[in-house]
Amino acid sequence: MRPALFLFGLLLVAAGAYAQTGGPHPADSSIQTVADTGGVRFSALLPALTQIPGAPEPFYTHLWDFGDGHFSTEASPQHRYAQQRDYDVYLYAVNNYDDGKKPERKKKKVSANGNNASIAAVSTAERDFFKANGVFELKYNCMAKPGDTMVLLAGWRNTGREEDQGKLYLFLNEKIFDQTCFENAGDNWGFRFFNSGDSLVAGEPALMADLGPEKQLKITESGSPPSSIVRVQNYAEASRTLLSTMMAYKNSYVIELGAIAPGATHFTLAELKVTPEMIKDTNATVTVTGVYVPKKGNPVMHRLNIPVVNSHDPNKMNLKGGRLGYRFLSKHKELTYKVRFQNTGKGPARKIALDITTPGALDPQTVQVKDVSPFCPPCQPGAEKRGCWELEKKKTGLLFTLHGIYLPGTNQKGVEDKDSTKGFMEFSMVTRKKLDPVPFRAHTAIYFDKNEPIFTNYATGRFKKSISPVVMAGFEKAWGKERAGDGLVTGVALAPLAPFRPFLQAELYYKQGLKTNTGYYTLDRNGVIPVDGRKEFVYNKMDSSVTNTVSQIKLVPVQLRHNFGNYFSAGAGLSLTANMGGAVEQDLAYHGVSANGTAGEVYKKQLTEKIKTFSDIRVQPFIDLQFGKVKLGPHLGIRYYYNDKKTGYGFFYAGWRF
Repeated sequence: MRPALFLFGLLLVAAGAYAQTGGPHPADSSIQTVADTGGVRFSALLPALTQIPGAPEPFYTHLWDFGDGHFSTEASPQHRYAQQRDYDVYLYAVNNYDDGKKPERKKKKVSANGNNASIAAVSTAERDFFKANGVFELKYNCMAKPGDTMVLLAGWRNTGREEDQGKLYLFLNEKIFDQTCFENAGDNWGFRFFNSGDSLVAGEPALMADLGPEKQLKITESGSPPSSIVRVQNYAEASRTLLSTMMAYKNSYVIELGAIAPGATHFTLAELKVTPEMIKDTNATVTVTGVYVPKKGNPVMHRLNIPVVNSHDPNKMNLKGGRLGYRFLSKHKELTYKVRFQNTGKGPARKIALDITTPGALDPQTVQVKDVSPFCPPCQPGAEKRGCWELEKKKTGLLFTLHGIYLPGTNQKGVEDKDSTKGFMEFSMVTRKKLDPVPFRAHTAIYFDKNEPIFTNYATGRFKKSISPVVMAGFEKAWGKERAGDGLVTGVALAPLAPFRPFLQAELYYKQGLKTNTGYYTLDRNGVIPVDGRKEFVYNKMDSSVTNTVSQIKLVPVQLRHNFGNYFSAGAGLSLTANMGGAVEQDLAYHGVSANGTAGEVYKKQLTEKIKTFSDIRVQPFIDLQFGKVKLGPHLGIRYYYNDKKTGYGFFYAGWRF
């Protein structure tokens, strides 16, 4: 009985290994298909959603890759294939307003029947894809959440009357971020091509060679939905733009495009792994740039702005360039915010109000609207408020209201284009004065018609961590004895740039010793000393003077400082001091006695002791005060070093923080 059970167990293990390695992979049972005369109907079994307390009702968004160059964003789409063969179908689902983990990519092989016309069905998402410029656009299926997989879609269209070819350039991972934000996932660097002749080619991008003097460059931007702003540049301007784009990114991809028939549209999809080390600041926005260069038409550049998030929430507020550098920060800094919103209701929204709380350092009177979607003009005084936006400036921020618009809901019947349910307001404000180097936050309450508000995240501006070198020079005054000496001091220090919390600072100094008289006394007594050329010299009084010339090196390995505002700073720490050279000179004067007892000859003698290098190493605690531009710029300081040998040092200096 035992051998039979053992053999049965081995068969089970072997069967499992075969299924995992050598055997055919079973189809993903969560994807279900039903074939009929209209094509194939797709659906999927997805995990139940768990609503986040206080958030709108959770929902899934979908991206179906049908494997033939067509896609859909419907929950249960129907697709008609042009050819009768097997296709690899992928589903990417994103859970919005949900506490759970985003579902993994799902894949299933589908056997499809072709149709006589050999024309595949085109989904609503494909027809509505080109909103920015009508020729070339990039989109994403979800915002960038560290650890997730994001799908990048690129679409291009031949708007000419002749067959065309060309190249597509994609740029990822901006150099301004230290982290690598995206990594390619899967084979072929994550790209899937469907048109004959489309393929990745090796080599660096040669954008300049593809730009002819007679060509113009069209530039658009989107972040789902697209911006309404379109820029057109001539050859000289376009050359500078293309060169700066190539220099701004770490990774680039060149895609050779096959034949494109007149009026034809083609797509490619790329899976990108959002790295766990991606920017931890969930107020940041990263940009992916694509350039479509047809041989016969004008090139088109499209920039796709992708917000960094910690959860999939379509209502979000971002601060562009939210990581600021304090060193070169201007007094009146312009900051640009973008508020994204999505109507998740069962009907359209006709009025949307954005109640924005902004930092007190920003001046509401300087607000400038950069872009708005749905696009509409500002409301005119006295006119009916319909199809326009209105701005109210408040003490604590701004109130934008979009009147008489039509923004469909994601759960509205007949709405298949999810981008049509989204909108944004992009605006800028200027600071009243130079910002203090502390984080500053803004957030928005979004009102759809008369519904309860939806609150966005906090868009937080932060300052980049940087090192501030400091140079100092001054005079050190000594008190006491024990080889104390005055000197001219020069030094350097390293500290964090403009910190607003207590911080550590390291310093290194060199003191060039000056002659310092540290003792003088007169002694009335009789004595005899030997003198060269004489047998003896009799004296009754002796004068003595001690002069030090001590050069030192001083290391401050640890000092704790704190800036109290912009103009006062205090610190305390320990220093390691060592003598580096110099001398101790003692001048002696012996007053001789004449034969009749009156004052006689004076004999002088000098004793010199050289100070050894790295001698007399000692630890000295100190306290320090600074006045001036203590965060960045010139300042004055005073410091007192305490010595256990009853010798103190006062250091008076001027410094400059860079």
